[in-house]
Amino acid sequence: MKAKLSIIAGFLISAVLLWLAFRNVDFARLAAVYSSVNPAYIVPFAALVVLEMFLRGARWRLLLNPSAPVKVLDAFRLQAAGLALNNILPMRLGELARATFAARLFDIPLLTVLATILVERLLDVIVLFLMFAAAAALGGITGGFMHYGAALWALVAAITAGIAALIFADELVAHRWFAGFFARFPRVRGLFEKVAMGVKGFHSFRSGALIFLFAFLQWAVDVVNYLVLARAFGLQGVLDVYKSVALLFSGAVAASVPGMPGYFGNFEFTLSRVMEGWGIARETGFAFASYAHVLGYVVITVLGVFFIYQMGQSLGRVWKDFAGKGGKAE
Repeated sequence: MKAKLSIIAGFLISAVLLWLAFRNVDFARLAAVYSSVNPAYIVPFAALVVLEMFLRGARWRLLLNPSAPVKVLDAFRLQAAGLALNNILPMRLGELARATFAARLFDIPLLTVLATILVERLLDVIVLFLMFAAAAALGGITGGFMHYGAALWALVAAITAGIAALIFADELVAHRWFAGFFARFPRVRGLFEKVAMGVKGFHSFRSGALIFLFAFLQWAVDVVNYLVLARAFGLQGVLDVYKSVALLFSGAVAASVPGMPGYFGNFEFTLSRVMEGWGIARETGFAFASYAHVLGYVVITVLGVFFIYQMGQSLGRVWKDFAGKGGKAE
């Protein structure tokens, strides 16, 4: 019942945001904006989407490697599959499916794989906020999320401290303050150690630096894609690199709000309102946001579904396994 209510609530939230995004939009002008988009930029946009997923896979491989050797192409395939399932299934079941597939394929404890995915998300928050803070300072962006700068910095500091605690988990377990506790509860120690393996990649300076580098490059590619799409819409004189970072950050925040699979409505409403604040017509902002969203959705979903079937899975089987309808995943 809770799952059903969560799904219904997500759809309702997205529906309301989609209605708000469409509200007061002149559909004749919207159609004119769509018809004026230069289609020559579709191919580079799609190629950059694939590159971004490959960088995600390269980063995840480094997080998994301390537990078992992982090929970057395997990590890329599972990343694409997980993102595609997030686009199709509710409640971000794609992340659970990705973790389960990886645990089975690489023979890594599921808890460790889930820990690497959690670290991915936490790193995304840190890197995105740092990029946004730099863009806001250098690009003179004010208002919006900048009103909550102190709270965001506190969140980043807390996340960084949490990751640092996991990185030094071995030292914490052995420390005299905690050794007695873990000695009395060996199962808790075992669980803690499995989770800590998810950040073992940071024990090597080279590996840790590469993880951060890939995290930055992954989001930098998305910024480049906004700049590419700006040219397709003739907005290159308005959307510079700083505003593109702000759009990227805004889209990430929008996707964190519960919504329907693919987060249609969340994304369009947020980006169109941000762009309207920069003097861009509502129709143009909505067209830009929906064009980027649908194009990225199609590329990710088609590629991810291809990999899902290549692994001998199917959408129906994944839904049964991970929605609790088919019992335990095989």
